[in-house]
Amino acid sequence: MLGCRIMSPSGVELAGALGRRARAAADAVKTHAPEVVVTCGGRAWAGRLEAEALAEELGRLGVGDAIVQERSSLTTRGNARFSRTLLAERNIDRVVLVTCAWHMRRAAALFRDEGFVVVTHAADPGRATWRQRAYRNVRERVAANLDRMVARLVFLTVLSLAACGHASGASDASPQDASIDAGADLASIEMAEDARRAELVTDGMRTSRDVNVRRHAARALSRIADGASEAGLMRALADEDPETAAWGAYGLGFSCKGHEEPRVRALAARAASFDMSDAAAPRAPIDFGFAVSRALGRCGGPLAELTLAAWVKSKARSLASREQAAYGIGDVAARRGAVDDDTATALLDAAADGVVAAFYPFGRAERFNDAFASRLALAAKLALAGTKSDARVFAVRALGKTGDSGIAELSRVATTPEFTWSERIDAMRSLGKLGESGRVAVVEALSHIVPDPNDPFAVLTAAGDVYGEIIVGLGALGETAPPAATKLLTTLSTMKPAGDAPAQLARRFANLRCTSASLLSQGSYDAQTIRACDGPGEILDRARLSSLLRRPLGLDRRKAWLELAKSDHLKIREDAISAIGRHRELGDVGLAVLAAALGDTPHPGVVATAAEVLSTHPDRAMTLSAKERKNALDPHAPPPTGTPDQEVAPVIAKALSGALAFKWSDDAIETRTGLLDAAAAVHLPSAKEAAKAACSDSNTTMRDHAARALRLLGDDKTICVASASPTAAKEIATAHGGKLVLTTDAGILTIIFDADVAPIASSRILDLAKAGFFEGNIVHRVVPGFVVQLGDPHADGYGGSGTSLRCETSPIPFGPLDVGMALAGRDTGSSQFFVTLGRFPHLDGDYARVGRAEGDWFAVAEGDVVQHATIVLQ
Repeated sequence: MLGCRIMSPSGVELAGALGRRARAAADAVKTHAPEVVVTCGGRAWAGRLEAEALAEELGRLGVGDAIVQERSSLTTRGNARFSRTLLAERNIDRVVLVTCAWHMRRAAALFRDEGFVVVTHAADPGRATWRQRAYRNVRERVAANLDRMVARLVFLTVLSLAACGHASGASDASPQDASIDAGADLASIEMAEDARRAELVTDGMRTSRDVNVRRHAARALSRIADGASEAGLMRALADEDPETAAWGAYGLGFSCKGHEEPRVRALAARAASFDMSDAAAPRAPIDFGFAVSRALGRCGGPLAELTLAAWVKSKARSLASREQAAYGIGDVAARRGAVDDDTATALLDAAADGVVAAFYPFGRAERFNDAFASRLALAAKLALAGTKSDARVFAVRALGKTGDSGIAELSRVATTPEFTWSERIDAMRSLGKLGESGRVAVVEALSHIVPDPNDPFAVLTAAGDVYGEIIVGLGALGETAPPAATKLLTTLSTMKPAGDAPAQLARRFANLRCTSASLLSQGSYDAQTIRACDGPGEILDRARLSSLLRRPLGLDRRKAWLELAKSDHLKIREDAISAIGRHRELGDVGLAVLAAALGDTPHPGVVATAAEVLSTHPDRAMTLSAKERKNALDPHAPPPTGTPDQEVAPVIAKALSGALAFKWSDDAIETRTGLLDAAAAVHLPSAKEAAKAACSDSNTTMRDHAARALRLLGDDKTICVASASPTAAKEIATAHGGKLVLTTDAGILTIIFDADVAPIASSRILDLAKAGFFEGNIVHRVVPGFVVQLGDPHADGYGGSGTSLRCETSPIPFGPLDVGMALAGRDTGSSQFFVTLGRFPHLDGDYARVGRAEGDWFAVAEGDVVQHATIVLQ
């Protein structure tokens, strides 16, 4: 059914030509009983779209089922073309065409050109003067001639007239003008996104005839995701283009807090109109089913869980759709910490149908009914015997929640080469969470993995893929390894490669030796085993600090800790400072170290660590009475009472005030927010002034922390609103993609950046590489089986390029070897990026996915160095 001028407001019977077409369509539905009714027309008249007005009128006429709105077209040719795309997903090629009788011939020809078999059902043309009838004839003849002459991808240039005889079908704009307008719109949308100003994304952009403009408008609003974005996101959710709708769903889920129930209802209602059966079209990179499932998971609540559980259980939905629903339930489980009995049943039923992602929510939940443990363990075991996939690791993680019944299967996975490296690592990690029995099983598993120390060739394998497995296994033993581990740890504490090993190989073995020696020492920081592990400075210091922190820090241990709190190695120093929160016996010594750390402004990570101690343990900043000083030496004495007469120690007040006033780099947001949190926690006199200043910061994470600080300080009335924010016009203008080639200690590694989804972040990393930023960069974080992270010049995770970066998050899943921008909150990116080593759905949508990695990233170890970085522009 083709649209034309709308002459009636919403809620009133349609008058004029459009009303006649609607009545003709209702009659055609009775005659032909179509599978679906398509209302066409994306032109807006007095704020109403043609397709929407027709759909509303059909509903009034009793045609309420199977109506689909095609709201992208502005011409008759567009009606045909967009209908072709829409109906192709349903395998429909026979249509009953409804339009005015005088327009039918040309409209039918255009629909036949798109491959349709056309049956006509003409509407009453209404009364018209002889001039109007003459104009119709001339107009249609001219348009028909143009149809034959102009290429199918060109929109016709004809006059737009009123009523049915003056109606839709032709646009006023020329194809060239349309192209220029679309380009201008895209540039304006990018600027609006970067400035985080939803009002700059106009109604014309949101309802543009160019689907690419609508997609970019929805994408920008989803990344802004504030109150001003809601109407545009709701409009995008209703769009017939699945990608535009996906961005709308993503944005609504991202900003769901405080609007959970209405958002869930809107998301579920929109999802009901999409085909989720096995006959559905293949998923696009920006997939509606994925976006809406995760949006429901973000919103959470009983209704969202009930909806997702129904989806995951429904065998009428495709396997991919049921997997997406399982991820959404995982989001709900992570928020609630639990899985309901009915949901658990639906998930286990789905797992029996081959929906391997159904195990994911069990791994994310803290608790579920113990009655499901045995069934979950059996289902996971069956899944692990099935086909390999990225999702099969969820079964391994779920086994870690089944108690002793999962130990045997986890042990088998951890030691069997037929399982993937990620599955073996997760099995080892899961065993460590199963109490003493699990840790004993870790010892047994490690004994199968650790090579024979008497075989020099076998020893070298400890520095390959198995290195990550051993490191994870040592971590799974906990702070106090079981007695059964003594022999194994002794072997590892002395293991060395034969001859002069390369630096990167020597560093890996030193880490294995010193970590094992620290576990053997049982808290004796100066034990012979630690002194003999002969690792480089940072590795040896880490072993000593780990041992120190297993016992109270009194007397000589306090002196040793103080030396490490002044270490030249930033990560060691930060770990030592962080321990002040757990070791209140440090007393005045801890106060002095915190004050010194707050003043170390050249190292934002050291300052941030001290601030975090104060915000989580504000009593550490208070002056101590004589009794409290005495009690501080006794680890069994009660903690300070925090009475009102206590006040911030002058040394802390001075250092914290100085750090707050310091002019930090634009991207030191983690440090700036940490200082604000600390000042509010200890009620620093200048805290409220600092919070009010941050309340208008252009960065949303700063504003969020400022609002929380003000509430803590008794001000719950001030509303934090951003001041006018400059745009990154230069970065937008030079956005580009390309390949980054890194020569590292672990070999040649590459990243191919996606300039379409994350153009600014991709350009930032590539431009930094071109400027030599990554030369000599140290890989500062490696979690085997999870991520490799680099890009910090300080190599402690707190540094950046000096300039912050807006988030370009997307509803795209993170799979193995995907690349994302590291964040410490929204819009806090800079130069750090990470490479995933497995499937971790909790990263989806929260981090900007910027590309794909190639090479043996699984062999990278913490401390590896980027020797050289080059770029290849594409």
